[in-house]
Amino acid sequence: MNISNKKSLILLLLLLCITVNINAQEDNFKSDRTKFAFINIGLNGLFGGIGSLINKKDNTSNFKTFTMGFYKGAVGGAVSHIGLSMSHLIETEKNIAYAWPARFVNAMGSSIVQNAADGNRMFERLHFNLFVARLEYHPYLKKFNVRLFTSSLYGIAVVGSGNKFDLGKSLKSGILYFESDGKFASSIGSGSGTGQVSSIGMPIYRNEEFSYRLYAEEVAHIQQYDRKVVGNSFVLKLDEKWKKNSKFYNNLSKYIYFDLNGPIFWVSYKIANSGKCNYFEQEAVNYSNRRVNPCD
Repeated sequence: MNISNKKSLILLLLLLCITVNINAQEDNFKSDRTKFAFINIGLNGLFGGIGSLINKKDNTSNFKTFTMGFYKGAVGGAVSHIGLSMSHLIETEKNIAYAWPARFVNAMGSSIVQNAADGNRMFERLHFNLFVARLEYHPYLKKFNVRLFTSSLYGIAVVGSGNKFDLGKSLKSGILYFESDGKFASSIGSGSGTGQVSSIGMPIYRNEEFSYRLYAEEVAHIQQYDRKVVGNSFVLKLDEKWKKNSKFYNNLSKYIYFDLNGPIFWVSYKIANSGKCNYFEQEAVNYSNRRVNPCD
């Protein structure tokens, strides 16, 4: 079996696993889950393919470069789909610690997509956003580094302002945990709970069942945010040029990750919010709560 056939087989097996998972769910949201699964795979494949063309490093044909990027991006999208599905464990097991494995798997998928768009090997660099840090591991170089994740500061400002911080729950879930007896407001809306980058805001006075359901949904929103990593891939050459021409920027970049997740997510959410029903809200509820479109 040649390499191309092996890759097709791997992708087929991933799709099969997803299909089995979908068929095991209740009928009332099965069609939505199918839609979200294939959108995740298709869009991330497309992002991986386009990014690999932008960051092309050799004389390989454009078609082959795009195909390879699409394949790796689609695999990343499938892994991300699984990670998002795992957010439901928070509600079923009534334990916020399940945010850890759900986010780890989702981060693996996002890492694969970013590597595809960067024109690199599938596991060239693995990342995980923890509190205010972006943790990065380079398996082939056996190198580990930590950088400030800039958007996380915005998340803390939105969720933490005037609200109660809970250290124990933050450590248990791997997400900064804040509580309030009022609503949380940001530039994209307001609600009794919110998930912002690496922080979650929760209401103080709620029943236990609702609390875990809401927390699972906000974890899904944070996972959605992490999937916007390809924005940095699309400006990778510009970033490399700035590093080459500016010693100050080059040194600063060693300690700070200037992510574009925030602006991309903000624009995407605003566009989605202008329609009849917000896609991001539908997706988060479907994955985390196993419920059908909340707009129906």
